[in-house]
Order: sequence, then structure tokens, then C-alpha cells
Amino acid sequence: MDLAQEKLNGMLKAAGLPVRPSYRRSEVCLILGVSERTFWRMVAAYDQELDGSPRLPWTLDSYMTRGHHRVRYQELVDFLARNRTITRKFDDPNQMDLPL
Repeated sequence: MDLAQEKLNGMLKAAGLPVRPSYRRSEVCLILGVSERTFWRMVAAYDQELDGSPRLPWTLDSYMTRGHHRVRYQELVDFLARNRTITRKFDDPNQMDLPL
């Protein structure tokens, strides 16, 4: 189990949700701690590169069933891994040293 999957399983446990193949919008908002509005931005901005990776790392791939958006478990794992990597690559190492 990789770090992102382990982290997601901990987030699911904290939210009181079982591991499932996919999650509804409200559950994704609870898991990630985002508002419904932020969820819609993440879903609406999703677009793939030619290699299949998302153009913007902070977006989520979703699908619809009976008019409801759902996000796959693996997409949540990939989302956490992408954003952890982006943060590590592009963060300012002196950020904590900046004056208040």
C-alpha cells in the first residue's frame, strides 16, 4: 500500500466511510474537507493530457450515474499523490521563515 492510499484510508476512517469503488459528491467533500462549490470547480476544470494525466493537478475526474457525480476510489488516491508531489516540487523551502 502506497502513502497516498494509506492516507486516503485514514481519511475515510476519520469520515466514518468504508472503502468503496466510488463516492458521491457529498462524501468526497467530507473526505477532502472541501465545500460543494470547490468540488464543482475541481470537477469542471478536469481535462486530460494526451498521456491521460490531468492537465491541472488539483482537478478530479468524475462520472455520472442517474444525474449524480461520483469519484472513483483510485482517482482519490491519484489526486492525493498528485497534489503531494506538486506541493513537494513547487513549494518555497523558505516559506516557514517568511516574516508574519
